[in-house]
Amino acid sequence: MTEINNKEPPRPKGLQIHSKAPQIDTTDIYDNPIKLDELLESFNGVLIDFFRGNW
Repeated sequence: MTEINNKEPPRPKGLQIHSKAPQIDTTDIYDNPIKLDELLESFNGVLIDFFRGNW
């Protein structure tokens, strides 16, 4: 009998709550530059949501 492994591989751990994120520079969907350090000058914190698109 063949055994099937239905277990998902372990997922890498992300940043812990309240940890400092690396300073990143990126662009938004309209090609506008985004700099994390500039956002943090205007706001007390930012939420960075990473998601995998399926397109």
